[in-house]
Amino acid sequence: MLKQVVAACGFNAALIAPVLAAAPTCDPQRNPIPSTRYEMRGAEVLDKETGLTWQRCSVGQTWNEGEGCTGTVEEFNWQNAKKQARRGWRLPTRDELETLISRACSPSINPEAFPGVDPVKLWYWSSTQDTSGLAWLVQFGGGATFNGYQTAPNAVRLVKEAK
Repeated sequence: MLKQVVAACGFNAALIAPVLAAAPTCDPQRNPIPSTRYEMRGAEVLDKETGLTWQRCSVGQTWNEGEGCTGTVEEFNWQNAKKQARRGWRLPTRDELETLISRACSPSINPEAFPGVDPVKLWYWSSTQDTSGLAWLVQFGGGATFNGYQTAPNAVRLVKEAK
């Protein structure tokens, strides 16, 4: 049954076998984001719809060909999250992070394109500020957005413009 759900979401079950314990449950009637939307390039993935290139692994993890993302997802306050950006990579805006969400699935991010999602650390910082002391977060468990305190620890996924 799990393989059928994974296939219904457009994911390749063989490639995400290491994360089947946290495999998505999807409602195929609600248009989950198919893996064909992405061009996998090792440690990077191009979103062909938005033209953005994403790191496949969260900050703290390492890309290993054949294994996916390994290691521990690190969490940072907002100021330190912004400091993770280097060599063309940057903290994405709220709108950019929201393009990765499929509310048809839980977790709401495509696990083939973005393997190794930690089911506990699903809140990710955006660069978008709200009011003083608050910045926007996107939650990859169910696709919620929330303006949280900049002092709170949360995960980071970096993006850059496609070349």
